[in-house]
Amino acid sequence: MSNYFKIAKKALTNKVLHYIFSRYATYFIQFINSIIIAIYLGPYYLGIWGFIRLVIQYVEQINLGIAHSVNAIISIEKKHQWYTSKVIGTSLSMLIALSLLVVLFFVGDEVFELNIGKKYNFSLYSPAVIVIGILAYFNTLFSNVFRVYGRVIEIAINQSAFPVFMLVAILLFRKENLLWALVGANVLAFLLCFLMFLWRAPISFKPLFIRRLIKTIQIKGWHLFIYNTSFYLIIITTKSFISGFYTVEEFGYFTFAYSLANVVLLLLQSFSFLIFPKLINRMASTTGEMIDGLLGNLRGIYITSSHLLVHLGIVFMPFFVLLFPQYDEAINVFRLTALTVVLYSNAFGYSGLLIAKRKERFLGYLAIFALGLNVSFVWMLASVLHLPFNFVILGTMVANLVYIFLLGLFGRKTLNFRVGVIIVLKDVYPIRLFIPYFLTLAMIILGVSNVWFFTSIFIFLMLNYKILIQVKHTIRKVINNPDFINV
Repeated sequence: MSNYFKIAKKALTNKVLHYIFSRYATYFIQFINSIIIAIYLGPYYLGIWGFIRLVIQYVEQINLGIAHSVNAIISIEKKHQWYTSKVIGTSLSMLIALSLLVVLFFVGDEVFELNIGKKYNFSLYSPAVIVIGILAYFNTLFSNVFRVYGRVIEIAINQSAFPVFMLVAILLFRKENLLWALVGANVLAFLLCFLMFLWRAPISFKPLFIRRLIKTIQIKGWHLFIYNTSFYLIIITTKSFISGFYTVEEFGYFTFAYSLANVVLLLLQSFSFLIFPKLINRMASTTGEMIDGLLGNLRGIYITSSHLLVHLGIVFMPFFVLLFPQYDEAINVFRLTALTVVLYSNAFGYSGLLIAKRKERFLGYLAIFALGLNVSFVWMLASVLHLPFNFVILGTMVANLVYIFLLGLFGRKTLNFRVGVIIVLKDVYPIRLFIPYFLTLAMIILGVSNVWFFTSIFIFLMLNYKILIQVKHTIRKVINNPDFINV
């Protein structure tokens, strides 16, 4: 009994667990938000909300890689505070210039009547979207700086503010009024977090203009921008095709399904967010054999946990939809989207490895290739074959499978490990994970009864029993030692 008391006491004083528990609470709120918003907005207004969020995502991704570049630089140069302060100050000036370009773009949309999102009445919401996008640039940069300095409380507040404000809006408004309230909640949450970051800054946040550093940040940032933007545009372009080729209501169903599928994996993403700077630092100064051990342990735990969560989500999704029969059409698109989104976890570690080894340019080319594949596949499914909207995501699934295979292939080459089709496939797509994965995919396509999906979970648990025991031990280590993951 005393042993459990000690574990509980350590958990209560562990800053890593404070952050993760706060993220868990936030993700629970996001999950509740996704369901209640879907009910109160209905498929039509949910489709409009999904399009607003889609445009915001486009604006956020056109960030020129500035925040990512700063994160990579100061993760390595953290000890040289005079240098990191100049890097941060220069990046702020670059973001101010980028923000002006965003404003000019939306002004041009109005002046030249480009009519972005006409069927979604987007012009009504574009001023708020401009503010949200610009604040997102600065908050992303500040958040990256804060995590390098281990300031997890501010990061947790930044990540939790919008979901909490959304919940308040949901309690007070309905239908179109709720739509406007959600947009307002987004603006207010981002603005308050922006002010919080300025108030709690661990280092000077004063804009500077240093030409040499602008070049340094942009050279590194450009390749990271190409990589990150192309990578995230894979799912964003899929959303764009669905929003363009299908009805507002069908895009609403997809928005509902994608929101739930994404929430399933957000808890693990918070863990990867915390360890990324330290992972980059370790990989930059560690030999191939040690990196192999580090990658093997982290990837085994992270990927297995991700796949388990998705299989559980697929099994229990129909029970949620019983409560919301108007979203019955979202069941299969949720399942296919969850199987697509979980593939991102299979890339865990290798992208960080290539960044640490200064292979950002190659990562960018690889992401552009995957984006091109995705656009081609999704366009063919939506425009040529005219498949139902819930099967369009299969194009993204195939593009992700190819991308992750190539990422693993070149990651192993970077470490001078043996490569070959079979070797790489076993590494990035372990048989213990992909037997239940493809079994679930086949059952979705064949349209079997919901009860059959329990088969996949049973097989998954049998094949991954030893890894799941390792996951349990890792959780205990994090509780007992806050520095285990070196935040």
